[in-house]
Formats: sequence, structure tokens, C-alpha cells
Amino acid sequence: MLLSSGSPRSHSPLSLSLSLRCSARNNVIHTASVRTASALDDTDAPAAGAGAASAPAPAGPPVVDGEALSIPEKELTSVELFPLSVQHNANGRFVAVVGDNEFVIYTAQALRNKTFGPALDFVWSAFGTGDYAVRESTSRVKVFRNFKETHAFRPGVSAEGLYGGALLGVRSADTLIFYDWESDRVVRKIEVAAKGVHWSESGELVAIASDDSFFVLRFNRDAYAAALAAAAPGSDAAAVLADEGVEAAFELQHSIDEKVRNGVWVGDCFLYTSASGRLNYYVGGEVITLAHLDRHMYMLGYLPKEGRVYLMDKTGAIVSYGLLLALLEYQTAVVRRDFAAANRILAEIPREHYNKIARFLDGQGFKAEALAVADDPDLKFDLAVQLGRLDAAYGMLKAAAAAGGEGAEDADAQAKWKTLMDLALAKSNLPLAEECASAARDVSGLLLLYSSTGNAEGMARLAVMAREEGRANVAFLALHTLGRVEEAATLLADTGRIAEVRWLRRAAARAAGLCMQLHA
Repeated sequence: MLLSSGSPRSHSPLSLSLSLRCSARNNVIHTASVRTASALDDTDAPAAGAGAASAPAPAGPPVVDGEALSIPEKELTSVELFPLSVQHNANGRFVAVVGDNEFVIYTAQALRNKTFGPALDFVWSAFGTGDYAVRESTSRVKVFRNFKETHAFRPGVSAEGLYGGALLGVRSADTLIFYDWESDRVVRKIEVAAKGVHWSESGELVAIASDDSFFVLRFNRDAYAAALAAAAPGSDAAAVLADEGVEAAFELQHSIDEKVRNGVWVGDCFLYTSASGRLNYYVGGEVITLAHLDRHMYMLGYLPKEGRVYLMDKTGAIVSYGLLLALLEYQTAVVRRDFAAANRILAEIPREHYNKIARFLDGQGFKAEALAVADDPDLKFDLAVQLGRLDAAYGMLKAAAAAGGEGAEDADAQAKWKTLMDLALAKSNLPLAEECASAARDVSGLLLLYSSTGNAEGMARLAVMAREEGRANVAFLALHTLGRVEEAATLLADTGRIAEVRWLRRAAARAAGLCMQLHA
């Protein structure tokens, strides 16, 4: 897996391929093995030298998220140009040093010169060992295969930059055009002011970053090939394809309103640092935050074996954050709807990550599966309610009450009982609705329930409960509904409502007189 990066001026140009980091300071190229990194202080780290990079990693405490790593470096060589970027190719065997309007390609291990040439921009293809492209000017781009030039072409826009990957990207101020590496055919012309293009390893997904957001698109190579085959040479359709490309070649998956500084794909998960100072990853339309960063950090990449994301600040300090590879693989399998693979991977994930998985599944619309793996009681209850599973939600609340974790006086427990009562009413389960309202001490809900069903016994119990809860108004309504005028009058008197007592007794006497006249 290739993990590469390069930045013109924010800090030393560098590239991370597999576990080997290459960086440039002034005209000197350094290399270091990230796998030897430990959380030791600089004073405890072995001195950099000829054997430092190849020596076994010293035993030390486990790496702490966000803590600076001590990585011994080895000086490889000096170069004649001033490096602005250092980029590994797809298999990590070669590295390109770019600067001073030229490029030099070296072997990655010994840094032996392979080839060189003029270039304002340089990008590698995602395929092949020596496949790359260079921008010689705003109107000329050259493409090389196996280190030999195959063709050059004039882009349909003023070329201000190049992007490598599964397709060759040429950008102008407000347009991005993807070209086929094998020819100068336009695959798709997109009206976007691109600031970065990041391809997944499979070549199926691409993240296009703009000034304030990024877009995730899926590339359909078959649709592109079919459109080319269907367009007859010299036809209007062929002319449109030559200028605009194939509209069906890309399908928009999601648009995320967040500015991406830099990122890298791991499967179908896009790891990136944002302008708001967060380390996030996108998967299936969701954005999950791994860490909040206290300074601007540049994404170096992700090492699957270590299960860690590596970042570097402008001073050259490298930090890392843990991110379980199995978790990313599981989420990728779910996004691809490969549930058989997802179930196999789930067994490899520690139990403490299950709540995170449940929230992810919930966001993807798989609420039943989320309920099956969730451990958090609140999350399980919410999922059971959303699924309409009365028995499951009821069992959770009864178990919590029996364990003493959530009594009737607990505000959170009362809110849950009320939520379950609403669901029970929606499903016409009146006995369960009554039990939930009683457990929640919801006197208003019980008043509605008993008055609707004509439950006199329940109304009598409600009058007692309402007085205990200090809800005199509900108690009065319950007593008045039962026709207990004297008890209702006494309740009014106890609460200082003397005028209402007189009115109630006078109204009751008048009603009794009317009844006697009707019977006479």
C-alpha cells in the first residue's frame, strides 16, 4: 500500500511508502523507518547513523496517541535541485524528487539516479512501475510509460496543475479534466475548482477537494468504455465525448461540507485532516472524528500492520493515532454490502469497538444489525424503539430497574418510560402504555388514558398519585370526573382555592337540584 504526500512550502517535502519515510531538508534526502518509532524521549533515542535505520526497534512503552515519536534518520544523499515534493510510485520502488522546474527519479532504497527531465508538475500513475506524467507548460503535458515517453497532448484548458492516480487529472482555475493514461481521451470534464484529488487503491472512488468541501465520486470504467464503443467516429456523439467526456463515467456518492487539507484512502474509507483541526475519516457518507488536533498537521499515511495513522507538523515532529484496520475493513465491507465478509471481520474486532460499529450501522440504515452488536444500554434502547420492538425495549427498562441502575425517580429513566408509552399507544397496547406511564409517574398521560377508556379504578389511583406528585390540578380533574365533589372541594381548600370551593359546591348543588326536577 502506497502512502505518499508532498507539500511545496508548509514543511520539508516527504513521502511515506510502506513503512519507509523519505524527506528532504534543503538539498539533503533523509530516510527513516517508521516501524522503529517509539514514544521515547529524544534523549533516549539511538543516535542517527549508518546502522540506526536498520537496527531493531528498542523496547519501550506503547505508543500514545498524539505523542511525538522518536524516529532515527539516515542521510542518503544530496541532490542538485531544491526539492519541493518527494513522491513514491505505486509499488514504492522509485521515488521522484521535484523542484526547480525539473524532476529526478531515483531508486527508493539506494537513491540511484534512474531518469530526469523538465517539469512544472510531476505525478505518478496508480498502475505500472514507471508510468508518470509531467506538465511542461500550461499548454503541454507529457505522459511516460515504463520511463519512456508515449505521447504528449495539449489539454482542453489552461493547465495549472496535475493530479495522478487511476486517471490523469488536469486542472485549471475552475475546471478539472480527467484523461485516460493510455491516450489523450477525455474521460470526464467536471466544473469544479479542485484543490486536491485523492484516489482509492481500487481506482473506483475519488475524493475531489475544493475550497470549502469535498466530493466523493465513483468511477465506472465499464460505462466509459461502453460510451466510447457506442460513439461512431465523426458523429456528434463522438465530438461531445472528445470535449466533455462521458457523463456516466462518474457518479456522485456524497458531498461533505468540510475543507480537506490532505488525505489518503484505506479501502473505501477516506482518512483526512480538516481545516477545522480535526483528524477524520469518511466512510459510506458518514464522517467520524478520530482526534482533535492542536496544530496544523500533514497526513503522512496509514500503516495497516501497526494500525496507526501518521501525521507531521511543520517542525518535522511526527505523531500517530490508533485506528484498527479490522474496523476499517468491516466498515468497507458494509458499505459494499458484503455482509458475509463483514460478519467474518466482526469476530476480529475487540468488544470495546462494538458501540462505534452500532452507530455506524445505524447511520447506514441497518438498525436491526446495530441492535444486535450494541452494548451501550441507551443506544440499545433507542434502536429498539426505532425498530418498534416493544418487548425488547420493555425488557431493557425492567432489567435496569431491577438492577437498581435506573429507578422511577431517575429523570433519564422516566424519559425512557414515556418514550415507550408513546410507542405502546401508537401500537394500541394499552396495558403496556398504562404500566409505562405509571413507572414514569406521568400523571398527565394516565389522565388521558383513563379518561379515554373510562377506567374508574385507575382514575381513583391517579387521584392519589397526583396528590403525591404535587399535581393538584390533575388530582382535582380525577376526583371531579369520579363525582367525588367533597373530596375535590377539600383538595381545593387545602391548596387555598377558597373561591373555587364555593363555586364547586354551588354548582354541585344546582346540578343536584336539576336532577331532582328531572326525576319529579
